[in-house]
Amino acid sequence: MDDRATSIEIWIRSTDIDGDGIVNNSRFFQLFEQARLEHLSRLGVVVRPRPPGVADRAFTIAETTCRFLAPLRHRERVLVAAWTSTVGRRSFGLAYRITRIDDGVEAATGSSAQVWLDAEGRASELPPDVRAALEASMVAE
Repeated sequence: MDDRATSIEIWIRSTDIDGDGIVNNSRFFQLFEQARLEHLSRLGVVVRPRPPGVADRAFTIAETTCRFLAPLRHRERVLVAAWTSTVGRRSFGLAYRITRIDDGVEAATGSSAQVWLDAEGRASELPPDVRAALEASMVAE
């Protein structure tokens, strides 16, 4: 994976498992969320905790997808990668990959579209520093 992507290792917990003994489909989106926040934090787009006096930066998820490729089970370790795939005037896209660490099997791929919001919650142009950070982190697929 390109070094512009962000990868995090996660253990599958018992609370991630459904009645069939595999990770519940909704949990894949939570894994994507963890990688998204790590990626955007690494780029400086999201800052937590926010320093006093620094305005909150807001975006909303407009769309998210997941293609389920292989099951995940309790206590498996996975590598969740996130990277910037597109940058528009008011939005940006991220892509995701979940890979089982022990056998290298790709378990899921996905994407999300984020829309930047102004203080009133309306779509607005990406701030120049955010645009620059996202563009510098783009990975061609």
